[in-house]
Amino acid sequence: MSLEELFKEIIIEHYQHPKNHGHMEHPDAKSEGSNPLCGDELQMELCFDGDHIKDVMFTGNGCSISQSAASLMTEAIKGKTLEETRGIMDEYKKMLQGNSYDPDILGDLEALSDVRKYPARVKCASLSAAVLDQALQQKK
Repeated sequence: MSLEELFKEIIIEHYQHPKNHGHMEHPDAKSEGSNPLCGDELQMELCFDGDHIKDVMFTGNGCSISQSAASLMTEAIKGKTLEETRGIMDEYKKMLQGNSYDPDILGDLEALSDVRKYPARVKCASLSAAVLDQALQQKK
């Protein structure tokens, strides 16, 4: 199996069986965003334990790229410190922009690396990072 096929399988798996999907009873931070060009919608909720992301959940509607990106992003940041999370987001943005990035920091998020070949789809893949960034700004 090629790396491209593996990445496609990861994206499909996270789209069909999203991780951390749903709502929290009492989130510490909540954010939402949309991509009006294609109709993607995403809401993200976080619970913090000090400077760690204790839990994260999302809901939304949209294409396989936006929804699998949200699932992959929540998996990547759960249990991480705010500094680690910002590092993941920075590397993710570099990857989507076609810049050099550290695949070790991204883990399975790297499955979305081919999205950068399709500029119209980059907005779909970057929605989760934008919504997460808004939620992190609520952390005091």
